[in-house]
Amino acid sequence: MHIVGINIGQAAAPSGLPLVRVVFEGQGGESIAVEMARGDVADGALGAIDRAKALLVQTATFEMPVDRIGGFNRTPESGNVRGRQSNVYTFEYRDGDQARQVPPAVMPSFEAARAEAIRCAIDLLVPATGDDDLTGWLVRMRDQAGNELCTIDVAEAEAARQANDNTPL
Repeated sequence: MHIVGINIGQAAAPSGLPLVRVVFEGQGGESIAVEMARGDVADGALGAIDRAKALLVQTATFEMPVDRIGGFNRTPESGNVRGRQSNVYTFEYRDGDQARQVPPAVMPSFEAARAEAIRCAIDLLVPATGDDDLTGWLVRMRDQAGNELCTIDVAEAEAARQANDNTPL
């Protein structure tokens, strides 16, 4: 989804707990809403957006088995996601001349985390405006200890975007 707008507002849980709602609006009318408890991380606009992105990454990559009647099996598998070792990764995004880091995300594998880093880098290509050509890194991925595992730069993101554009639906 190509994000064309972000709205932040207030919401309430059925229990009455105040929530922050972040709605990512996509081209063509799609939207994704993330509601989260208010708190230090989610009170500021940038903090709310960063936290919502982290929750989306964690949710999109979490594979929960479905039982025979279509409900989710809520029994957690200790440390595994469908039998694969889960890993914790931290993503660092280029924001102009600065870097922004989102809270750590649990991903099923290095390959899944790297694919997410590439998707995010492609998204960062689009809003790049101005007269200067965008160069250098867009997304860095680190392990739980803070070691840099991979860096997605402009050239790799552009190549991935072109490959995606040439893939038939």
